[in-house]
Amino acid sequence: MAAEQQKQPGDGCTDAGSEVFRLMTAQVNGAYNRLGWLLNDVAKMPEVRFVVLLSGDGMRIAHSESVDRDTADTVASAASGFHSIGVALSPYCGGGDNGLRQVVGEFDDGFLFVKTAGMNTLLAVSTTELVDAQVVTYRMNGLAERVGEELTSPARLQGGEGGARP
Repeated sequence: MAAEQQKQPGDGCTDAGSEVFRLMTAQVNGAYNRLGWLLNDVAKMPEVRFVVLLSGDGMRIAHSESVDRDTADTVASAASGFHSIGVALSPYCGGGDNGLRQVVGEFDDGFLFVKTAGMNTLLAVSTTELVDAQVVTYRMNGLAERVGEELTSPARLQGGEGGARP
């Protein structure tokens, strides 16, 4: 009896999940940096080194022009872990339902800001030590709203093609 091969996402499967996997893989693997342009506005601020948009599990979604892909991948992976530490510590900063907004790492030569930017999406900004942290945080909040709009798809309407059946 021949061993059955399981189909993997992207290998010809036609379900919606494999299409989403294919699109995410293409985006993450650099087939395109579709949202990179959106990050450049913050990346061009004084004392900002670069910006990376990442998934909650550490995969790079997009990056500013001011950083190479390999560095963006490394930062995405580390920033996800950094954010997870903040989530784990949030109950000790005010209570069990204390939501994490942002974590900031301060280093000898700069800062790393990591903020939620939508459902399962994070925004990481690397800066020099001379940056105005208040201005960066303000601009990150605005960017997070815009990114959230770009990454959110509208709910399907009831009825009609693709809608719920009675």
